[in-house]
Amino acid sequence: MLFRSSGSTLSYRGYDISALAEQASFEEVAHLLIYGKLPTTAELRDFQQRLTQYRELPGQLKTVLEQLPADTAPMDVLRTGCSTLGCLEPESSSGSKQHSATKIADRLLASFASMLLYWFHFHTNGRRIETMSDESSVAGHFLHLLKQQRPDKLTRRAVDVSLIL
Repeated sequence: MLFRSSGSTLSYRGYDISALAEQASFEEVAHLLIYGKLPTTAELRDFQQRLTQYRELPGQLKTVLEQLPADTAPMDVLRTGCSTLGCLEPESSSGSKQHSATKIADRLLASFASMLLYWFHFHTNGRRIETMSDESSVAGHFLHLLKQQRPDKLTRRAVDVSLIL
Protein backbone atom coordinates (compact mmCIF):
# COMPACT_ATOMS: atom_id res chain seq x y z
CA MET A 1 0.00 0.00 0.00
CA LEU A 2 1.32 3.41 -0.94
CA PHE A 3 1.26 6.13 1.68
CA ARG A 4 0.89 9.83 1.17
CA SER A 5 4.02 11.92 1.58
CA SER A 6 4.58 13.84 4.78
CA GLY A 7 5.64 16.84 2.70
CA SER A 8 9.32 16.62 3.68
CA THR A 9 10.33 14.40 0.75
CA LEU A 10 10.06 14.53 -3.02
CA SER A 11 6.59 13.45 -4.06
CA TYR A 12 4.35 13.04 -7.08
CA ARG A 13 0.82 14.25 -6.43
CA GLY A 14 1.29 13.67 -2.72
CA TYR A 15 2.88 10.19 -2.96
CA ASP A 16 6.45 9.70 -1.74
CA ILE A 17 8.68 9.08 -4.75
CA SER A 18 10.74 6.40 -3.02
CA ALA A 19 7.60 4.45 -2.11
CA LEU A 20 6.41 4.73 -5.72
CA ALA A 21 9.79 3.55 -7.03
CA GLU A 22 9.72 0.59 -4.66
CA GLN A 23 6.10 -0.48 -5.04
CA ALA A 24 4.65 0.88 -8.29
CA SER A 25 5.24 0.44 -12.00
CA PHE A 26 6.11 3.31 -14.31
CA GLU A 27 2.66 2.99 -15.90
CA GLU A 28 1.00 3.39 -12.49
CA VAL A 29 3.03 6.54 -11.84
CA ALA A 30 2.38 7.89 -15.35
CA HIS A 31 -1.36 7.32 -14.78
CA LEU A 32 -1.08 9.17 -11.47
CA LEU A 33 0.63 12.13 -13.16
CA ILE A 34 -1.62 12.28 -16.23
CA TYR A 35 -4.99 11.36 -14.73
CA GLY A 36 -4.48 12.59 -11.16
CA LYS A 37 -4.86 9.27 -9.34
CA LEU A 38 -3.33 5.85 -9.06
CA PRO A 39 -5.16 3.43 -11.35
CA THR A 40 -7.32 0.52 -10.31
CA THR A 41 -6.30 -2.86 -11.70
CA ALA A 42 -8.77 -2.47 -14.58
CA GLU A 43 -7.67 1.13 -15.29
CA LEU A 44 -4.02 0.05 -15.34
CA ARG A 45 -4.77 -2.79 -17.76
CA ASP A 46 -6.71 -0.41 -20.06
CA PHE A 47 -3.92 2.20 -19.85
CA GLN A 48 -1.25 -0.37 -20.72
CA GLN A 49 -3.32 -1.64 -23.66
CA ARG A 50 -3.82 1.91 -24.92
CA LEU A 51 -0.09 2.62 -24.69
CA THR A 52 0.69 -0.60 -26.55
CA GLN A 53 -1.62 0.42 -29.39
CA TYR A 54 -0.01 3.88 -29.67
CA ARG A 55 3.58 2.63 -30.19
CA GLU A 56 3.57 2.45 -33.98
CA LEU A 57 5.11 5.39 -35.80
CA PRO A 58 3.68 6.88 -39.00
CA GLY A 59 5.86 6.35 -42.08
CA GLN A 60 6.37 10.10 -42.48
CA LEU A 61 7.78 10.33 -38.96
CA LYS A 62 10.17 7.46 -39.67
CA THR A 63 11.36 9.34 -42.76
CA VAL A 64 12.04 12.45 -40.65
CA LEU A 65 13.95 10.37 -38.08
CA GLU A 66 16.06 8.84 -40.86
CA GLN A 67 16.99 12.32 -42.10
CA LEU A 68 18.30 13.52 -38.74
CA PRO A 69 22.09 13.41 -38.40
CA ALA A 70 23.53 10.37 -36.64
CA ASP A 71 25.17 12.59 -34.01
CA THR A 72 21.93 14.32 -33.01
CA ALA A 73 21.44 14.47 -29.24
CA PRO A 74 18.74 12.01 -28.11
CA MET A 75 16.64 14.80 -26.55
CA ASP A 76 16.71 16.62 -29.88
CA VAL A 77 15.54 13.44 -31.61
CA LEU A 78 12.59 13.26 -29.20
CA ARG A 79 11.80 16.97 -29.58
CA THR A 80 11.82 16.69 -33.36
CA GLY A 81 9.79 13.48 -33.26
CA CYS A 82 7.24 15.10 -30.95
CA SER A 83 6.92 18.15 -33.19
CA THR A 84 6.59 16.01 -36.30
CA LEU A 85 3.96 13.81 -34.69
CA GLY A 86 2.06 16.95 -33.68
CA CYS A 87 1.97 18.01 -37.33
CA LEU A 88 0.93 14.56 -38.55
CA GLU A 89 -1.69 14.02 -35.84
CA PRO A 90 -3.03 17.49 -34.98
CA GLU A 91 -5.27 18.04 -31.97
CA SER A 92 -8.92 17.43 -32.59
CA SER A 93 -11.31 20.34 -32.15
CA SER A 94 -14.03 17.94 -31.05
CA GLY A 95 -14.24 16.74 -27.46
CA SER A 96 -13.00 18.32 -24.30
CA LYS A 97 -9.57 19.93 -23.98
CA GLN A 98 -8.83 17.62 -21.04
CA HIS A 99 -9.58 14.51 -23.13
CA SER A 100 -7.44 15.86 -25.98
CA ALA A 101 -4.53 16.61 -23.63
CA THR A 102 -4.58 13.17 -22.01
CA LYS A 103 -4.78 11.47 -25.41
CA ILE A 104 -1.72 13.43 -26.55
CA ALA A 105 0.13 12.55 -23.33
CA ASP A 106 -0.70 8.86 -23.82
CA ARG A 107 0.44 8.94 -27.46
CA LEU A 108 3.74 10.62 -26.63
CA LEU A 109 4.42 8.38 -23.66
CA ALA A 110 3.80 5.33 -25.83
CA SER A 111 5.82 6.47 -28.84
CA PHE A 112 8.95 8.11 -27.41
CA ALA A 113 10.83 4.79 -27.09
CA SER A 114 9.79 3.91 -30.63
CA MET A 115 11.06 7.25 -31.95
CA LEU A 116 14.38 7.12 -30.17
CA LEU A 117 15.16 3.51 -30.96
CA TYR A 118 14.01 3.67 -34.58
CA TRP A 119 16.43 6.59 -35.07
CA PHE A 120 19.18 4.80 -33.11
CA HIS A 121 19.01 1.54 -35.06
CA PHE A 122 18.72 3.30 -38.42
CA HIS A 123 21.84 5.38 -37.77
CA THR A 124 23.82 2.72 -35.92
CA ASN A 125 23.32 -0.26 -38.23
CA GLY A 126 21.10 0.92 -41.09
CA ARG A 127 18.10 -1.11 -39.88
CA ARG A 128 14.49 0.04 -40.08
CA ILE A 129 13.14 -1.73 -37.01
CA GLU A 130 9.56 -2.67 -36.22
CA THR A 131 8.35 -0.26 -33.52
CA MET A 132 5.65 -2.51 -32.08
CA SER A 133 6.21 -5.12 -29.39
CA ASP A 134 3.96 -7.17 -27.17
CA GLU A 135 5.70 -5.94 -24.02
CA SER A 136 3.10 -4.58 -21.58
CA SER A 137 5.42 -2.00 -20.01
CA VAL A 138 7.20 1.04 -21.39
CA ALA A 139 10.44 -0.25 -19.86
CA GLY A 140 10.00 -3.66 -21.48
CA HIS A 141 9.16 -2.07 -24.83
CA PHE A 142 12.23 0.18 -24.67
CA LEU A 143 14.53 -2.74 -23.87
CA HIS A 144 12.90 -4.99 -26.47
CA LEU A 145 13.50 -2.39 -29.19
CA LEU A 146 17.02 -1.64 -27.96
CA LYS A 147 18.23 -5.25 -27.85
CA GLN A 148 15.75 -6.66 -30.40
CA GLN A 149 14.83 -9.42 -27.94
CA ARG A 150 12.76 -9.93 -24.81
CA PRO A 151 14.40 -8.32 -21.76
CA ASP A 152 14.95 -10.21 -18.54
CA LYS A 153 12.81 -9.35 -15.52
CA LEU A 154 15.57 -7.69 -13.47
CA THR A 155 16.70 -5.38 -16.27
CA ARG A 156 13.08 -4.49 -17.07
CA ARG A 157 12.46 -3.56 -13.43
CA ALA A 158 15.68 -1.50 -13.26
CA VAL A 159 14.59 0.57 -16.26
CA ASP A 160 11.05 0.80 -14.85
CA VAL A 161 12.39 2.31 -11.60
CA SER A 162 14.71 4.68 -13.47
CA LEU A 163 11.73 5.94 -15.46
CA ILE A 164 9.81 6.58 -12.23
CA LEU A 165 12.71 8.49 -10.71
